[in-house]
Amino acid sequence: MFILNSGRYILLLMLVQSFEFIQTKQCNIPEDNEDIDWDNFPNAWYEVLHTFDPVMDKDVFGAKLHNFTKTSTGVQKMVTELHKNSPSQTFTVHYTKKEAGIYRLAKDDEPSFQASQSLTPEGRRSEDAAKIDDALFSGDLLISSDEENYIIYAFCSYADEWVVWVVFPSMNPTIQQLTLMWNKLMEKGINVQLHLSESVEHPENFMGF
Repeated sequence: MFILNSGRYILLLMLVQSFEFIQTKQCNIPEDNEDIDWDNFPNAWYEVLHTFDPVMDKDVFGAKLHNFTKTSTGVQKMVTELHKNSPSQTFTVHYTKKEAGIYRLAKDDEPSFQASQSLTPEGRRSEDAAKIDDALFSGDLLISSDEENYIIYAFCSYADEWVVWVVFPSMNPTIQQLTLMWNKLMEKGINVQLHLSESVEHPENFMGF
């Protein structure tokens, strides 16, 4: 069971809001990234921070990443996404490693992404969210992690802006974990304003997933 202390949540919110950087106008995937040993990962990670892009501004309430498995070409994982007004979706994601820290998503996974992230509860298509998913599948994805405290997913939108999703092994990341994550973002030259995932306020929604 997840228990979110109200004082801890306020502290986290204040810390996130205190890092209001001027967002960079040009999005470039950095070079010289660290390799990741996927065999050492905790079993489950939870989305806590994001750039409030059209995907996270639509119907996605929160995400749980689990069952990381190293493959011959990279890594695969399961993703469970909760939605505000539609049923949850669980799907498999396959990453092909290009070089240390740089991955490409398998095109076969795109329909699952779009079904979960681009379709509205009314069955319509969110074009803005679809563009984010299309950019994700068309370009390189930076994955940065110390294999214990955080995972940063970062890629460039078609508007040449950073899209950043950050997950932690708990919905209650410590100040140390947040600091390590911010230091890594600054090291990579990724200056963005991040927002709290709504699931952090209501972690009980992940009961059973």
